[in-house]
Amino acid sequence: MRILVVTHDTPFDRGSGVAVYCHDLETELLRRGHDVVHLFSAERDWRMVPHLRWSVEQGITVASLVNAPQPPTLSPERPLNDCAHPRVERLFEACLGRARPDLVHIHSLRGLPGSVVPLARRHGLPVVVTLHDFWPICARGLLIRANGDPCPGPDGGRNCARFCADHGPLRRRLYRRMEALAPSGRPRELLQRVRARVMQAIPGDHGPWTAPPGRPGQNSPDPSAIAAHGTRAASLLRSLREASAILAVSDFVQDRLLRLGLSLPAVRWRARQPRTPVRIGFLGRVVPLKGARILAEAVRGIPPDRARVLFFGPAAAEAVTELVAAAGRPLEFRGPYRREDLAEILDEVDIAVVPTLFQETVGLATLEAQAAGIPVVASRTGAIPEHVENGTNGLLFEPGDARALGQRLRLLIDTPELAAAMSARTVPPMAIGRHVDLLADVYRRCLDAQTRSPYAVHSA
Repeated sequence: MRILVVTHDTPFDRGSGVAVYCHDLETELLRRGHDVVHLFSAERDWRMVPHLRWSVEQGITVASLVNAPQPPTLSPERPLNDCAHPRVERLFEACLGRARPDLVHIHSLRGLPGSVVPLARRHGLPVVVTLHDFWPICARGLLIRANGDPCPGPDGGRNCARFCADHGPLRRRLYRRMEALAPSGRPRELLQRVRARVMQAIPGDHGPWTAPPGRPGQNSPDPSAIAAHGTRAASLLRSLREASAILAVSDFVQDRLLRLGLSLPAVRWRARQPRTPVRIGFLGRVVPLKGARILAEAVRGIPPDRARVLFFGPAAAEAVTELVAAAGRPLEFRGPYRREDLAEILDEVDIAVVPTLFQETVGLATLEAQAAGIPVVASRTGAIPEHVENGTNGLLFEPGDARALGQRLRLLIDTPELAAAMSARTVPPMAIGRHVDLLADVYRRCLDAQTRSPYAVHSA
């Protein structure tokens, strides 16, 4: 079988949970003798004109849609471009013509219009869509408002227009557009440095580690913005219903249709006995929405001889300064890591903390820790309670409540036998081999039926 996998970012850099999952999925598919072509839309260069760039990497044919006209960060400003875009549709058809897949498996439509789903169906191809986030009904993808509050859904575009369609000051709009269109790497890093230095100097502006002003949104949102965002959600859901099968990564994203497992590196599960001092680990990007500051505030007052706090993942200098100040005690920042190093990293951790502020659709850091037998203390949000059973294999707390997180960490530090018992009750998640067995069955049924799936997409 020849499968075209579609995502936003490349699976080889593995900068996101979706990229990590797709890399492992494609590796297993190759091992089983299938051919894999991967189309992604995140790459940019100085030519500015959208085009396809082809290459082969790790046995996978890669098609990069360079300079996608609709970068995801601009979707709140230009929602209708997420529905249909003739130029991208022509490039997608060119990709189908060269790749000649038997089946298309879409994991992300960021940077692509929803119209590619019915377009592939018109070419006689089965289309499987895996929903990793809320992109079809949320231009931010996370169902979280600009001020950090959770969002119940678009409400016909009214919530989008009121809370997310406000473009802000001209300087912020210009910066957002330049960052979205700039090639990745050095050019984008320079723009981010300019923002940190210049925009902070503007009175009334705020940075990512400072809470924005308490502004609930526009009291009277623009009717045209309501209509545009309402149309976006309705159009994307309509396009998705053309898929042969729709899969969800968690019950939180959608009622269980087929529960997806995630591939994890070859870590060794073992029952953990906390050390002294206890090693508290945070894995992932050290950014505000991941709740890094919540952890820093939570460990304030815990003596360093009782607990070490380790941050594994990329952290800007601004983040390090903010977090150390918030903690009022030493923190250890280990920097970015390769996935190949994860087993060694997890051996350093006694308790994993996932203090995310947004509604995680899976929570890869949680599953990675559980694969190694590590108890998890996590926010009670999104899909996390599907994996962390409070009091059994970990502890939960309300998102953003640093005091509650601190209490739970002190409990585990003071009663190491409780942490050991939770470790022993931690069950590793599904292995990639079993997951691909289930997914291959979906592929076969879609190829055999060549009809629309009875699965329904749940709209807000």
